[in-house]
Amino acid sequence: MNKTIIYYSGNREKPEMEQKVVDDMMSKAGNMPIISVTQKPMNVGKNICIGDVGFSYLNERKQILMAAKLVETEYIITTESDFLYPPDYFNFEPTGDNMYRWQNVWIIWLQGKRKDFCHKSSVSDGAQIVKRDFLINLLEKYLAPYPGWYIKNNKETDPRHSPYHHVPYTLIPSENAAVSIKSSDGLTLTTGIDKIKSKDLPYWGNVNNLRNKFL
Repeated sequence: MNKTIIYYSGNREKPEMEQKVVDDMMSKAGNMPIISVTQKPMNVGKNICIGDVGFSYLNERKQILMAAKLVETEYIITTESDFLYPPDYFNFEPTGDNMYRWQNVWIIWLQGKRKDFCHKSSVSDGAQIVKRDFLINLLEKYLAPYPGWYIKNNKETDPRHSPYHHVPYTLIPSENAAVSIKSSDGLTLTTGIDKIKSKDLPYWGNVNNLRNKFL
């Protein structure tokens, strides 16, 4: 086995919702090792609880780096507290590239006027498979100017781009979507979407049924 799942969370989503996300992920993980870095204790693989250090993108990436350094396999599969993944996300076998990203990503909003699945216009940091050593090197360089923890997102301290900006990646095609859940408790409600909408998706089914499951 050459893959480890890492799970990272600021534990700001409603606990009932996050547990459902975790249960869904773990039901598909098989016997793959899981390492989680969270801000509250969780029963998710090997868990490292860092305490309430703040809710920001920089902290999220520091948590990813902490988890990555504990991984002993060649590749890392990323999972988040507000993301649903199809079974084939975990079954994908890398063939040597540094970074793979799930091509088919859709968004679901739990509140508000949007009542459909909306197709994301780009790939997502939350659905990628990366070589361990490559990811560690990338994040160490990116985070070097930002020591310590950050209570919240701040324009004065946050970098203007993600660590994956301009990093080449290989797309993983699939008819089954990875679904990003947008609640009022996440880091942001905004994301880039195109004009494609649907009330049903392969594997996930009807949008209202899925939304009601996580409300």
